[in-house]
Amino acid sequence: MSEKLTPPSPSELLETALKLPGRAGETYSKFRTLSLGNQALMMMQSQIIEPQETYKGWLALNRQVKKGSKAKAIYVPMFRKQEKDNGDEEKRLSGFKLVNCMFGVSDTEGDDLPEYEPLTWSKECALGALAIREVDYESLNGNAQGYSKGRDFAINPVAAYPFKTMQHELSHIVHGHTTEERLPEYQVHRGLYEFEAEGSAYLIMNELGATDQFDAEESRHYIQQWLQGEQPDEKSIRGVLATADKIIKAGRPAVQVDEQADAA
Repeated sequence: MSEKLTPPSPSELLETALKLPGRAGETYSKFRTLSLGNQALMMMQSQIIEPQETYKGWLALNRQVKKGSKAKAIYVPMFRKQEKDNGDEEKRLSGFKLVNCMFGVSDTEGDDLPEYEPLTWSKECALGALAIREVDYESLNGNAQGYSKGRDFAINPVAAYPFKTMQHELSHIVHGHTTEERLPEYQVHRGLYEFEAEGSAYLIMNELGATDQFDAEESRHYIQQWLQGEQPDEKSIRGVLATADKIIKAGRPAVQVDEQADAA
């Protein structure tokens, strides 16, 4: 059984993601990696943070979904076939659809859960996967915590929170703020760009369980001020979630990330 979920607005999704407990993904994604947006959806549908899987996924783990359990919804990617110039067909992402397909471990019974080794995040792995380079800090502004340009970033040697500053600068780069074409836009859209980079950095730090390495309350307050004032558009908010997911994934070993598998 399942209940149809009313699609949340992008701002509701982000606000919920900002309230996720640290390392929530290590619980939600023990068997199937869920994006930050889908973790937020899980939180909206149940306050119980527990491993999630599809019906078929639980069967593969020798557990049976209990009669009467209600499936929770996640966004799954939808693809369409498109013909390339050479006549070959390729699948292209056309959007996302809410599908009721996830059950928590409390909805199941059967064998004990297998051992789980929490995933680690590697700076070197992330920089390599994202084609980003760290360079020496050469700014004369001693108050700046860091800066980024193109695919390069630098961190002030005396930055108060160097790991958090790195995630902020990586987020600027992955968002596309630092390309030569968009650098002139920074002064015009500085507030929006800072919201996007800070929002992604906060989500990354929280997911990695690194909230002791920055002032989480100050960061969250800054982000929420933006949400309550000049409202970012849907594209901007979805970009915050997508950028955080991309950076987190880049620093981790290859794992199962297809949230569509067995969804039907």
